[in-house]
Amino acid sequence: MPDFYTLFLVVLLLGLSQCLIWGLVVYRYGELKAARYWFSGSVASVLGGAILALQGNDGLLIQTVLGNSFIVLGFYLNCVGARCFHGARLKLLSVACLFVISVVLMLATFCPWYARNPVYTVAQLLPLAITAVFLLRHHGGELGAIVSSGAMIVAVSSHAIIACGNILIVTRLTPELDLKAAAAVDLLAFLFAAVVWNFGFLLSAVDRLRGEVERLANEDELTGLANRRMLMNKLADMCGPSHTKRVFSVMLFDLDRFKAINDKYGHAAGDAALRHAAAVVSEKLSANDVFARLGGDEFCLLLPGVSPVDAAARARTMIKALTATPMIWNDCPLVIKTSIGIACCTTLDKIDPEELLDQADRALYETKKRSRNGYSVYRGSSGAAISGNVIQLNDFVAAEAKSKS
Repeated sequence: MPDFYTLFLVVLLLGLSQCLIWGLVVYRYGELKAARYWFSGSVASVLGGAILALQGNDGLLIQTVLGNSFIVLGFYLNCVGARCFHGARLKLLSVACLFVISVVLMLATFCPWYARNPVYTVAQLLPLAITAVFLLRHHGGELGAIVSSGAMIVAVSSHAIIACGNILIVTRLTPELDLKAAAAVDLLAFLFAAVVWNFGFLLSAVDRLRGEVERLANEDELTGLANRRMLMNKLADMCGPSHTKRVFSVMLFDLDRFKAINDKYGHAAGDAALRHAAAVVSEKLSANDVFARLGGDEFCLLLPGVSPVDAAARARTMIKALTATPMIWNDCPLVIKTSIGIACCTTLDKIDPEELLDQADRALYETKKRSRNGYSVYRGSSGAAISGNVIQLNDFVAAEAKSKS
């Protein structure tokens, strides 16, 4: 069994490797604030390991307390990093109080050896236990958090066994108990757990960055809506074999005379008009709707479970909402109007996503040709009747908005 001096050197080397990894993560992804705490925690652990290694097997007061204090600080910084990563309050004051109490107790119980061991062990396992409980409550199915919490539970369990043994010695229930070999095994288990929980943190960071890349790939930068790529993926899924019996509608619309806004007020006003329209329409959506900007002033709505009749009603609601909510630009109210084309897939339909969009586009063209600021519903094989002011025109069912503003 290796002596503690050798094990402390191993702690130091492992800590240096973790410092290198988290240092590179912080350097490359500075916006990941939690990584800064995990890097600081690794640095603190390295300092603690270095101080304990330098004292050898002598067990000197200042080196022992200072080295263990840095290690405990590193564990608390890991806790703060986990809370930061999951968007919880950092509770820095509570962490500082617990750390100070731990240091004071380690100073007060330095002598004799078996008297301080339970305190030192509990001081180390407490922040790990707090972090493990937090991760178990907030992991949300995230693999990295599950890995980290599991590793911390292993470390806490190993340390708790040693703490119980030291308590038995201190209370003289089993004064002859020798824990030197068990303590070395505990430290080895602790080293393994530390590697695993840092791997869990790294896995969480990778998943977060990957999710951010996916979000950017599927999100329109100007409006924050889904982009064409995400919409087509959703639409292809809805048109796929697993959804052939579902009713859904596609609503394609653009802003009327959008070019005139750009020409008269500038492109900044045009961008503001796009954001305004996106915000107004978003307020009228249900949780399952997919709202996307296809490009320019063209938008698309995927409405799962919405029939042609309901889609027409939704279109009327959107038109009224946009008309009733003008955009204020330089103290000047600008009424945003829209033309809408609707295509529907019913339980009897089997349709290609591009074909469905083409039908909605034809309906949109019919709206613009007739009057703008209205909607048209492409009538497929179902022949569903649209209530309200209905105008028959070849294979279109068109309805024009009555209000002119």
